[in-house]
Amino acid sequence: MAWRIEIINQPHVVDAVGDGIRVDISDLGISTVDSVQYLRLYELKGDLSEAEAKRIATELLADPVTQSYRCSVNGSVELEDGQWGVEVWFRSGVTDNTGETALKAVKDLGIKGIAAAATGRGYILGGHLSEQSVERICRRLLANDIIEEYSFYPG
Repeated sequence: MAWRIEIINQPHVVDAVGDGIRVDISDLGISTVDSVQYLRLYELKGDLSEAEAKRIATELLADPVTQSYRCSVNGSVELEDGQWGVEVWFRSGVTDNTGETALKAVKDLGIKGIAAAATGRGYILGGHLSEQSVERICRRLLANDIIEEYSFYPG
């Protein structure tokens, strides 16, 4: 089974990464993006219970003061109408050092059912965007096509 954990800043915390990406999108000549939210994504594979996935999120991955988390089985970023979700993950065969570190840290917590961990980045784009604009944003700003793959979907 694969658990997906999303880490996002709480609403009262400045999202400096998202704000920077929004400025970069504007520099591309796309002026219809109102907001960008940045998420850290984790995929944990193995024999893990929901309680273990939540324990990993609360004790290891999320800062309870500034961040929120969501655990799901093979989910996708939750979106509102008019938003676009973007996910960027390493291509198969590319070393994911952060994923390897997360795997070791989970085992150090005493959770033995984990077999693999992968990390990615997620973005929630708000505003009036066409599919072509989102594709351009992904190719030009959010993903390095040599080592990463991306997907996007509307809310």
